[in-house]
Amino acid sequence: MEEEYIGTRNSSRAWCDLHSELLIEIAKSLGLFDLLGFRGVCKDWRAASFSASATIESASGMKPCFLLHNDHDEKAVLFNPTTNKNYTINIPELKEATCLASTQGWLLVSQKGHIFFFCPFSRAKIDLPPLHKSEISPGPGAAVFTSPPLSNDCTTAIIYKNNDQILELDVLERGVSSWIKYEYDLKVKMTSFGVVKGATSHDGCFYILDDKNKLLTFTLEDKSFEMYTIVEGKDPNLETLHFRYKEKCFTKSDLKKQMNLGDDVAIFICGASYFGGTSEILIKNENVEARMEGIEGQHYKGVWIQPRFFQLPPNYSWSL
Repeated sequence: MEEEYIGTRNSSRAWCDLHSELLIEIAKSLGLFDLLGFRGVCKDWRAASFSASATIESASGMKPCFLLHNDHDEKAVLFNPTTNKNYTINIPELKEATCLASTQGWLLVSQKGHIFFFCPFSRAKIDLPPLHKSEISPGPGAAVFTSPPLSNDCTTAIIYKNNDQILELDVLERGVSSWIKYEYDLKVKMTSFGVVKGATSHDGCFYILDDKNKLLTFTLEDKSFEMYTIVEGKDPNLETLHFRYKEKCFTKSDLKKQMNLGDDVAIFICGASYFGGTSEILIKNENVEARMEGIEGQHYKGVWIQPRFFQLPPNYSWSL
């Protein structure tokens, strides 16, 4: 496995004196990871990279990478399963932060009571109105957004269980300054729902999955819930999910070994949704426990993310 560091590189003055037209052509030929290093050389190289960024921004078919971070360090490790390479990146926005959702290269992040959309590769950040809760801790829960946050019709929701009886959705529509809370009472409905493991959206409906083949939907138009049980098979009388989902992707891919992480490492992992060619794929949240007993483990957080690059227009905000 190879490891690289993405950051500012020292270069001689001759390299910095390259004509802007040549720099633009060089930037256009680079992949995302090389482009990040290219941008860190100097302001002229950064300016030359803007046109190249558009190509990477539109690369929606790229497979997710894995981003590892913790609460004590601004450095994060990005692992590309396709090339089997580790990259170290400075991302201060993820220090003491929890990723709630990952879709199309955007993260929904909670950090010390602040909630924001974030693209870690470009450092683009869109602050959202505060939630009624002071902090969202990593654990059973998920989030979802209907479209990229640059879209005027983007709606996002944070989902978690208040207790064993209440499932809560906090919904925020684009341009609105406050979250709206909706509750699904499991006791009244005389049903159960396990640990929230992930969520995705389709045609104005949120799809929320647990760890026990239960599916809860929430329709934005009429604000209604419906509970289903997921079964395998090809019965023509049964409804078919518009997406596929994957469980325990980190463990099944043996990424702990590939990333040279010790047995004392524990990771709470935020899943992701992405387009996998013929259908959308949802990677469920995962909790990887340390394998060494009697020893205090190292606690990390991780998130699956498509490597895409977005830039914001000047003075951009969530408010329309």
